[in-house]
Amino acid sequence: MNKEKNIKHLFLNSNPWFSAVSDYSLQIAKYVNASENILYCSEVGSTAMDVKCVEYKIPFVHIPIHNQSLKNFLMSFLFIFRLLLQNKNRIKYVWVFEGREHTLCCIIKIIFPFLWRNKKLIRVRGQAQTVKSNFISKFIYNKITDKVIFAAQCVKNRVLFEIKNNHSKVVYYGKDIINIYNESQDFKVQEVFPSINENQLLFLVIGRFDPVKGHDYLVDAFYKAKFKNKDNRNIEAQLVFAGYKANINPKEIYLKYLNIFGNGRYTQNKYFLESKEQNKRIFMIEEKLDNIQNLLAITNFGVIPSLDSEVICRVGVEFLQSGIPVLSSDAGALPEVFSDFQDFIFKAGNIENLITKLEESARLYLDIKNYNELKNKAKFIGNQKFSSQNYNHMMKFIDL
Repeated sequence: MNKEKNIKHLFLNSNPWFSAVSDYSLQIAKYVNASENILYCSEVGSTAMDVKCVEYKIPFVHIPIHNQSLKNFLMSFLFIFRLLLQNKNRIKYVWVFEGREHTLCCIIKIIFPFLWRNKKLIRVRGQAQTVKSNFISKFIYNKITDKVIFAAQCVKNRVLFEIKNNHSKVVYYGKDIINIYNESQDFKVQEVFPSINENQLLFLVIGRFDPVKGHDYLVDAFYKAKFKNKDNRNIEAQLVFAGYKANINPKEIYLKYLNIFGNGRYTQNKYFLESKEQNKRIFMIEEKLDNIQNLLAITNFGVIPSLDSEVICRVGVEFLQSGIPVLSSDAGALPEVFSDFQDFIFKAGNIENLITKLEESARLYLDIKNYNELKNKAKFIGNQKFSSQNYNHMMKFIDL
């Protein structure tokens, strides 16, 4: 196969179902592929890695690394061995993103060290799991692996042993800058629902419906928050959730809060709640929106209420690059990503703290001058701190 020739970078990802790490790997691959030949190897997975690689013009090969039966292990082992042998003098970097392929490459490196001359094994960690301190882990990370890239400092902190000097680096998720056109207009969800109004305060949550994502307590806080203008009258406010169903059905949230809000309706995968007394509306959209840019164009604040398990924070990066200020919990790497917006960080799971931040953001929304300054700051930070061009520093580090 032509795409298996003249490879300089080999990317191995055994868990395309972990969409955040997979997207991180794709952004790195996309950046590297712009100037050097790469091959991305993975199972297709629910994230359709083959389609995404075609979209990014990245050469892709399907290999069964995820399910490590003896058969799949041998198939993956032989595939990687053959690639390294055929490209012995061409492949210079092997990138691994999960423990399976990391272990597999370490085994090959120990058995066939001649295949790894002038090659670097690079482990990229974007997972929240702890790496225990034992002989095997230390040997793998400090002896067999040439460089370790951490997606956040909190990930590095979960390695319970010292990684030797000049061996690791924290590299935050970065991507090409998003351009949002200011042709904003009401966003239509469903014929039987009101439209999402561009002229009303709008909070947006993007992410799967999962208890760890904090949807439930955000709805509670949104209902209890007082959004007042200078005349002490309620202003109209909207909260929108967009994402796929994971470990919780959005219908459960809808039914829990229906009597509290007083009004509601739903279709197969879309839900609407309204408190006419408080001028508040909630939209829950259980699907991937192809026109998400139109919704971002009218969003005033992003909200990330996660209770745990935030490392890559790609949604937060996309909010910032779109010029959207973000209210964020202090879970995982979120305080690192939003270190320039300390006043908008709340304690994960703390409803009272979240209510305060929601109310403060509403007051800021009414202060047009200061709100626009905040939007400009968000866009500047998003495009400076999280641009894909920052991967250039990572590449220089790897070559040290």
